Amino acid sequence: MSSWNPSHLAASIMSHIRHHPILFTSAIAIVPLGALMLPSYRGFIDLGPGGLPHNVVGWLLQGALRPLALNNTRDQSLFQKPGIASAYEPHGTTRFLQGELSARRGDRPIIPNYVAPQRQKTEKGDEALVNRMNSHLRDLASHRPETLAVKGSGLEARDNPALWLVGTPLPKYLAKSTKGEIVHVHPEASSHMILSLSDAEEAMAKGWAELHPLSSVMGYLPLPYVMVYAPRDEEEYGVWTRFVDAAVAFTTAELQ
Repeated sequence: MSSWNPSHLAASIMSHIRHHPILFTSAIAIVPLGALMLPSYRGFIDLGPGGLPHNVVGWLLQGALRPLALNNTRDQSLFQKPGIASAYEPHGTTRFLQGELSARRGDRPIIPNYVAPQRQKTEKGDEALVNRMNSHLRDLASHRPETLAVKGSGLEARDNPALWLVGTPLPKYLAKSTKGEIVHVHPEASSHMILSLSDAEEAMAKGWAELHPLSSVMGYLPLPYVMVYAPRDEEEYGVWTRFVDAAVAFTTAELQ
C-alpha cells in the first residue's frame, strides 16, 4: 500500500481549482460573507417571534424589505410632506392626547436595525407589565363591545393579542393597511399603535415613540403607526394608557 503524500492532495486541489475556477472563487467568497451575516441572523432570532417567520426565511424577508424601509424612524419631517394630512382626514391633524405631555426622561432605548420585528433591546418590561397592558386593552374592549374587540394580531404573531376596531366601516387609513388593528403590545412591553398625525409627531418629539420602518412606505402601514417604548415605572404606564386612549379616540372619531 502506498503511503499518503501531502503533495498528492495539493496537486489534486490545484487541479480542481484549474477546472472549476468560478466554483472555487464563489466558495471562497461565501466564507467572509457568512461570517458577516451570522451575527445579523442571530440578532434577528434573539428578537423573538413577530409578524415574519421566526427563522431564516423571516430574516431574509426583512432583509429584502430593507431597501424600501425608512432610514430614520425618528425623522419628524415626514409629517410635513405635502398631502400627508389629506390621507388622514378629517381628524388626522387633531390632538387627541389628554393633558400636557412631558418629555420622556433619559435616552431612548436601543432599537436593533431590523425592518421587522421592531423591538427594543434595552429597558425592557417584564411579563407582569405585558399582562397588565394587555388587560388594559381588554378592559377598553369590554366597555365598547360594539366598536372594539381584542383578538389575535394580524401584524404580529397570531397568539399576540391586539385591540381592533370592529362592527363598523373602517377609516381608509386602516382598511388598506392594518385592516382595523389599532394597538398591540410586544413581549418586551413596547407597543405599536396608530395615533393621529398630531399625536404621533408630539410623541416622537418628546422621546416616547418612533416610526415603524415601514410607516408610510408603499401603503404597508400608516405614517402615524408608531412604536411606543416600554413603560419603566407607574408614571410612564399612565402615559402609555393615555397614548392608547388617544389611538382609540382617533380611530373611532368618525363614529362620534
